Amino acid sequence: MTGDARPSNVVYGVYPLHESLCVIDRDRARALSDAIARVKECTTIGQAMDLNRELSATWVPGAPESAEEMEDEDLTPESPYSWDDTGAVQDGDWPPMPTALTLELFAESDVEAWAALESPPVGARRVTTTLNGDYLEIDPARAQVLVDALKGLGIDAVRDDALIDTLSGE
Repeated sequence: MTGDARPSNVVYGVYPLHESLCVIDRDRARALSDAIARVKECTTIGQAMDLNRELSATWVPGAPESAEEMEDEDLTPESPYSWDDTGAVQDGDWPPMPTALTLELFAESDVEAWAALESPPVGARRVTTTLNGDYLEIDPARAQVLVDALKGLGIDAVRDDALIDTLSGE
């Protein structure tokens, strides 16, 4: 989350690839989920390029940025597009890992929030990957402790594994 304000409502759930809980601002999660669904509906380069100009929650992988780039790649607006055939998806760069989004939940300067997540009861820890960046790992067995810690910060947390699944492109 950008800025210094804490979210008041979050969703959390298990991201199976990392066997970890993740926590995301509810409105951001919904907007990102909707955007991912729209990307997955694109069937032509033209649709992907048009959508890329509209989206604010994410970007469209593999969509040329301009008509010149499209021409350089020997594509036309009618050329077929498949989101899951793009390099960004195959490399694991899109959509962003839900557990990586958890790192954006609080401002770095929110010492109280990070202390609550990193406390021994919750046990959140930053994991660094060599290819896809950092993410926050939280043991799924500590879900209730996580919810209690968030409640102590004035944050309402609702479990929504289905929404978390959509954020991973599933």
